[in-house]
Amino acid sequence: MKGIVNRSKILLTAHLDWWIGIGLCAAAFALYLRTLPPTVLDGDSGEFQYMAAILGVAHSSGYPLYLLIAKLFTLLPFGDVAFRVNFFSAVSAALTVPFIYAIAFRLIARRVPAILATAMCVVTPSMWGGALETKTYALHLLLGVLCVYFALRWHDAGRPRDFYWLAFVFGLGLTNHHVIVFLAPALALVAWLNRHRLTRGLIARGLVLMLVPLILYAYIPLRADYWIKQQDPANWQLYTREDAMLKGTVSAYYLNSPYGFFNLVTGFDNSYKIKSPLADDRLQLVVTLLLQQFGILGVALSAFGALESFRRNRAQFAFIFLIALGIGTIATVLRGLSAVYYFSLMYFAFALWIGFALDGLMRLSARVHRVVPVLVALVGLTLPLSALIANFAPLDESANYAPRDFAQTVLHDDLAPNAVLIAPWEVSQPIRYFQFVENQRPDLLVVNASPVSKQFETMITRARELGRQFYNVEFNPELASTPGPRSVQAIPLPLLAAPQPRSTLNDARIVPEVQVIGFDLDPTSPTPGQPARVLVYYRTLARMFPMYSAQLTITDASGKLWREEPGFPGSFYFPTYRWQVGDYYRDAWQLDLPADAPAGLYQLDLSWFVYNLDSHQSDSDHEFKISLGTIRVGDLAATNIAHPATTRIGNAITFLGWSGATTATRGQSLDLDLFWRADQSLNDAYTVFVHLVGADGRVLADADSPPSRGVMPTNRWTVGEGVRDRHTLTIPSALAPGNYAIEIGMYLPATGARLPIASADKIVLTQVSVK
Repeated sequence: MKGIVNRSKILLTAHLDWWIGIGLCAAAFALYLRTLPPTVLDGDSGEFQYMAAILGVAHSSGYPLYLLIAKLFTLLPFGDVAFRVNFFSAVSAALTVPFIYAIAFRLIARRVPAILATAMCVVTPSMWGGALETKTYALHLLLGVLCVYFALRWHDAGRPRDFYWLAFVFGLGLTNHHVIVFLAPALALVAWLNRHRLTRGLIARGLVLMLVPLILYAYIPLRADYWIKQQDPANWQLYTREDAMLKGTVSAYYLNSPYGFFNLVTGFDNSYKIKSPLADDRLQLVVTLLLQQFGILGVALSAFGALESFRRNRAQFAFIFLIALGIGTIATVLRGLSAVYYFSLMYFAFALWIGFALDGLMRLSARVHRVVPVLVALVGLTLPLSALIANFAPLDESANYAPRDFAQTVLHDDLAPNAVLIAPWEVSQPIRYFQFVENQRPDLLVVNASPVSKQFETMITRARELGRQFYNVEFNPELASTPGPRSVQAIPLPLLAAPQPRSTLNDARIVPEVQVIGFDLDPTSPTPGQPARVLVYYRTLARMFPMYSAQLTITDASGKLWREEPGFPGSFYFPTYRWQVGDYYRDAWQLDLPADAPAGLYQLDLSWFVYNLDSHQSDSDHEFKISLGTIRVGDLAATNIAHPATTRIGNAITFLGWSGATTATRGQSLDLDLFWRADQSLNDAYTVFVHLVGADGRVLADADSPPSRGVMPTNRWTVGEGVRDRHTLTIPSALAPGNYAIEIGMYLPATGARLPIASADKIVLTQVSVK
């Protein structure tokens, strides 16, 4: 037994760093998996999710290595296809971690600082976020770190196999993300320092191994040719440019020719992004992003660590510095929405310097007392821990269903068969995912194009000539950074068939040239706190030359304003002065009443205003307004009555019963649902009284209000229909514990006269026990 224990200790000691790397990898993977997006994402991520499934051709530079590996992940037996591709990013990022530790330990030569440097890297927004982005960044970081790992091993030991692995992995990196090219200065330094080891045979074999992975780029013309042959000929009638693969299986920027292949693979079609590092506010962005990764303390430590690295080994310092310089320069030049991920290998270098700093501080503090280095390590541990806490909420994507919901909103919007959808990048890609992966509405042609582009104008004209329904998919508000909820709709430009709204209006003219035909409410009885839509339909009677804006107003029966929703009739991108005589158009308004809105009757009003394109202002002093009608909101039905009754009130109302608790706590509220029925038409609007009464008959609390807080007045009740009426009674905090009666009834607010109830003017509803 003792021998087994001793052998176990020896084995553990011999492989301690291997186990540390595995442990860090497992911890990182658990973190990334916990915060991983559950399903389809928007923009580039959505594109990669469906491109991996169908083996399509993505935007430049094509990313063949990423798509082929991601395709293998789509075959996993759990989650939807989108989640499996997300999972690939988490796995790639987690597999990077043990190599980061191995590099840090090799350079710093002490475990604790190496562990802290690795942990710091794991929780930076660049690496953590890259693990959650269904893009090429996590794989790019893995391949870049592997290049550094093999370069250092070759430098230290001189084994040819490490040089060959370096060449091969660098070649793989070239087929994934081109930013890896800018590791070349650092790798060239290693080659120079080891030039005595470079033989012709070594170089030749290394070049072959680097170039072999580039064969993967043959994937692009092969798959592009396949998908182009699958293109529906009807799509070419809309837009005949050969380099626009409209369906989405091939990047719209790809030209099926040697030039097009070269342009895509090199990324030259994105050359407009390249600018001087001094242009715009790019240097400010570099500083801002760096502080987001490490904070002021972390950046200061990395500066100290760089000096410590320089002091110890200038060659190693130069190697790390060239990694940071090369990657940092290209990331600054190629500034874009993904800039933080372009910098990821630079942040890796900064994390190494933080490790050097902590090691230096631990060595210096050891001169004071042997316990002090432990305190320095504990203080160093606060860096990744504080980053973990600070970044968790902003980076957590585990509940991100918004792209899925936006796409499904559009796909379930009763779109015409074989319709054309022009959609922004962030919503067009998840829509395509559901088309290609889950076979939802494969008949639709989804095109990512700007509504102010020539392509948009060409396609809307051709769609009209061909009789294909044309939609422009728009967000409201358009910018994701705008505060407040965001909705999406597919706007028909115009409707090809006359609409048949459920709520029709009789020759309602909002302006002389436009008739409002009617509206639909979806659902027909919205629930407060739940999303609903109002669809308004127009018919153009004559050409108009002003551009109009619009506003939908929601007020309750008491006149209280609940919502004002601004917008534009139809679409801002297809203004009213472009409407053709006889055409039909549709507005879609989001009707989001707050959860505390009472159930009852609400009024919808629609207003138009002349809009000034120069000032971007609506002329609110001159309003064109019509009433769309009254809608019913919430559960008004007299069902599920806990305590039924049949009590006549006056000569026209029956009390049907009530629901609610019979115990209450002082200082808290008690909800009571009262149920009524109008037996004949009512001309007066009565107030309901709800009183908490003591044994002496004194009223101790009340919740008097018209039914449903005024939004369901009695003079609007439908004869024979039951009405649910909620009242909230607040129990006084100073009330003594005991039993109290609740009394209800109705009175006319103008006179205070109560409606007669049998031989009294009230109903003793129940006894309430107050604690």
